[in-house]
Amino acid sequence: MKDRIYTTWKEAKRAKIWDPYRECYLDPKGNIVVEPSSVKVETLIRIFKARRGTEREMLQRNPKKKS
Repeated sequence: MKDRIYTTWKEAKRAKIWDPYRECYLDPKGNIVVEPSSVKVETLIRIFKARRGTEREMLQRNPKKKS
């Protein structure tokens, strides 16, 4: 099993579809490739809600000036 994973990783690195900084595989357009079965909807919802809250806080701290 380890040999198969290592071989796959090595081939991806050679084909330049492995991003060493984000430690993930990339598609031909450079987008991150995710196995659909590994995505959990609850986690995505929690992340989006957290980001929305952060954006609201930023807008409250830096309101746009009316001209």
